[in-house]
Amino acid sequence: MRIFISWIKLGLIILLCGTFFISCVKHSELISLNGEDKEIKRGDKVIDAAVYNELHNYEAYKVQPFDQLMIKVNAFDGSTEEYLNREFAAENVFSREISYDPASLYFNSYTVDEEGHITLPLIGDVKISAKTIADVKKQLDKAYKPHLKLVSTSVKLANMRVTVFGEVNRPGVHYLYNERNTLLDAISMAGDITDFGNRTKVKLIRMTEEGSETVFLDLSRSGFISTEFYYVQPYDVIYIEPTKFKSRDRSSRVAGLVVSAISAGAVILSFFIPR
Repeated sequence: MRIFISWIKLGLIILLCGTFFISCVKHSELISLNGEDKEIKRGDKVIDAAVYNELHNYEAYKVQPFDQLMIKVNAFDGSTEEYLNREFAAENVFSREISYDPASLYFNSYTVDEEGHITLPLIGDVKISAKTIADVKKQLDKAYKPHLKLVSTSVKLANMRVTVFGEVNRPGVHYLYNERNTLLDAISMAGDITDFGNRTKVKLIRMTEEGSETVFLDLSRSGFISTEFYYVQPYDVIYIEPTKFKSRDRSSRVAGLVVSAISAGAVILSFFIPR
């Protein structure tokens, strides 16, 4: 019986060591931008990163149907000093009476209709789809000029949001309040990738005029920074899939419970064995 218990102890030691090694995640897999830039996977195609030997030029987002815009019109209706103070304040403060949570932005913004139009006071129906935010501002300034004195509009995109889920610490819908936002910004807002996130295969789904487009990016290499997918767009979906080590980790937890049960049984059994 003592020999049997000795074999049990030896088996437990081997099982524990094996569980430890198969559940370990390599240190290199926990680091982003640590690999050689060789290739980028785009859909079903693999692209040589050498094609993107220069940083991809940022292209300003163009308004699409169902976008939401915060529009403020500032015009001269008092002293010059009051007008200039309002104009300068509008660059940093959109409205002191409106909070900027997602619900408030939705109910206080103008929604672009299916045909790419919005309807505004005084000027009525305006087509703004396929134009950048800067172009929309110029268009509205020109449209309001015959109606208001020294008019200046402020236009902001209210639906700059992305969905990040999978192996991140804070999955969900995240709002980005900047003109240019990167993939790394979005992942950082989601609390970064967990220890079991696969940095070599990050899925990005983007809505385009032709439909949805899915790409796979390798965040262990810096080549993705040189692609058009480095900057996120409204309604982008980012999915971080788990590595194979996560399933091993769960298996090791089950194995740990089994080892604990066997160890407890062996200890109890040893009390009944005559010495």
